Amino acid sequence: MNSLKRFARREPSAIAAFVILAIVAVGWMLNTPRLSISSIAIVIAQTLPLAMVACGMAVIIFGKGIDLSLGMILTITNVIIAYLSSNGVPVLLAALIALAVSLVVGSVNGVLVAYMGLPPLVITLATSSILAGVALYVLPTPGGSVPKWFSNIPLLLIGPIPFSLILLIGIPLLVWYPIRRSWLGTAIMAVGEDDSSAFTSGINVRAVRASTYVLGAAFTSFGGMLMTMTSASGDPKIGVDFTMNAIAAAVIGGTLLSGGRGTIAGAVAGAVTLRLIGNLLFSLGLNGYWQYVVIGTILIAALGVPYLIGRARANSRPELRRAA
Repeated sequence: MNSLKRFARREPSAIAAFVILAIVAVGWMLNTPRLSISSIAIVIAQTLPLAMVACGMAVIIFGKGIDLSLGMILTITNVIIAYLSSNGVPVLLAALIALAVSLVVGSVNGVLVAYMGLPPLVITLATSSILAGVALYVLPTPGGSVPKWFSNIPLLLIGPIPFSLILLIGIPLLVWYPIRRSWLGTAIMAVGEDDSSAFTSGINVRAVRASTYVLGAAFTSFGGMLMTMTSASGDPKIGVDFTMNAIAAAVIGGTLLSGGRGTIAGAVAGAVTLRLIGNLLFSLGLNGYWQYVVIGTILIAALGVPYLIGRARANSRPELRRAA
């Protein structure tokens, strides 16, 4: 209980994200006929890829970065696994190869941004374009396949508990929690909050910032694996919408775009919220394209609200000084 109270004081935005998730989830359940454990398992399985990409995006934003190539990293993971698996390579080996490729891409992004000082928006957009071309070369049209047992993993039930829920909680917990509790996690947050102060305190700012791009690519590659499980095939355009959705999910979860603040749990909650918003719109008979309007509105609010609050505080300070 004390730990929860400390978390609430430290990360009120994450608590707000879970409150929003609860409201949206109740609305979805009330408007979903024939709700069952199996249908919930399917929804969670469909949410898993976005949740992993959102985790990766959040880690990068923690370090005051941004990565527009994550959607294509998910795509290249999906394409590599589907292509290799359909050509006789064991699917687990194909997944490891895809993870290795993703880590290389993340390392390249990290070196170019952190060590060479190039603009992250431009660099990662260029990387995204290159990966899109590679994905189309490897798999020009949707196709490929994976073993049935592999595609069934997210839909498994362990008693009444969907295995997809265990993955949703377990992967971020196992990957991020040990890092967050280590010097690296502290360094990432310190660099995001104030890189000059972090440098003064002895933190290797370049190395830490580069590491966030590698971690982001790792999370996204896991998302690509899960996407391949749910789709059971490859698609060279499957990750087109994931980058913006991941940013929106991270923001809904309380991650500050200015860096240094946020939680992985909040990013997961944001991803689930976005997924349920789409399902809720469908249940209400509204066009699914409204989800894009919601995402765009969230991003505008994420940028605009902190700016307006900062302006309001700046304008109020002279008055406070005069009153004193």
